[in-house]
Amino acid sequence: MSDTRPDDPKKKDNLYVILALQGGGALGAFQVGAYQALSQYGYEPDWVAGISIGAINASIIAGNKKKDRLHKLFKFWDLVAGDLDWWERIPNYWEKLTNVWRVSLSTVGGVSGFFRPNYIPAPLADPNSAEASSWYNTDNLKATLEDGLIDWEFLKNCESEDHVRLSLGATRVFGGESKTFQNFPSPNPVGPDDRYTEIKVDHIMASGALAPWFPGVWIPQAKAPRQKELYWDGGITSNSSFKLIIEDLPAIHQTIRNKDVAIFVIDLWGTFEREPKTFDEVCWRIKQTQYSSRIEQDIRYAREVISRARLLDGTATSRRIDTIRITYRSHPNEIPCGDALFSRTEIDRRRRDGYAAMRYRLETKPLPWELPFEGLSEEHHKYFQTPENFQKARCAIHLF
Repeated sequence: MSDTRPDDPKKKDNLYVILALQGGGALGAFQVGAYQALSQYGYEPDWVAGISIGAINASIIAGNKKKDRLHKLFKFWDLVAGDLDWWERIPNYWEKLTNVWRVSLSTVGGVSGFFRPNYIPAPLADPNSAEASSWYNTDNLKATLEDGLIDWEFLKNCESEDHVRLSLGATRVFGGESKTFQNFPSPNPVGPDDRYTEIKVDHIMASGALAPWFPGVWIPQAKAPRQKELYWDGGITSNSSFKLIIEDLPAIHQTIRNKDVAIFVIDLWGTFEREPKTFDEVCWRIKQTQYSSRIEQDIRYAREVISRARLLDGTATSRRIDTIRITYRSHPNEIPCGDALFSRTEIDRRRRDGYAAMRYRLETKPLPWELPFEGLSEEHHKYFQTPENFQKARCAIHLF
């Protein structure tokens, strides 16, 4: 991978950077490359939101000082890459067959540093045992995350200079509700367990507990620590990490004064380049549609709500939000189980693709936050004439 750096890697002083990471299994390597380019160009994130594999990447970024983040991300993905590439020693006449073989190896034998099959298959296990609720055991992932990949003290220290806000999405099994764990006080808390969470390994594991493959995670309630609730992967209710940002964004924007906001949304599932023409492409498109769930709706919702909240005074012109979408593009030989393809070759390729995609966006001038913003329409001016609606505009910001 290229280590070329820009001439001026210094971050724009008045820019607040947010990084939104989806779930996508092995596709998460794309996020690593995107972050690498973002970091090298001087745009270290101030806030990272993640779901599933995105939660793991987000936690490693937020849980380390700037100088250690990229190294720890590479270390994690090197651990989970396993040893599935000995097949490469045989001439690769058919890449799809090679990829199917790699996925089969990880399905049967698990992925080093991540998960392993249960010794007793779920349908045959004792109904009261942990093995009865999932196909795989994720103790390896827990050990990996606890083995120096995350500085837990740094993660919970909101006063540190390099502190990064972290939001993780999970699904509360009881009621099937979305839940956000975050390492900062929420400006709009709904309940006592929504104010602040001391992020631990179980919270990260819960965000990636994709049932029925991985077991759910029991987490103590903030208001009653002796009581625990079961959580599954956040992508089960919505795989859009963008939604973890919307509700708190206007209130948090007040605390960052006159900074502009740039939200980099790393979309692992949203590119529909062409109509599917083969059985593999149809299966892959179905999975894309399922796991790209709500990201389009969330972006449209944020655009509508926040655009109606623009300030009418002079400060509005200097306060804006831009969303920059960086999308993973499927490889021509992508297979329906590509998100389970933890091959070192594929991980390296996806990481390079993420780096190239983000670098291309950052080198394309003008940058989104450098473009002039159009003034309020006549319709918006009329909307803000009433006192009630003007009050809604107290956190006014712009969104492209």
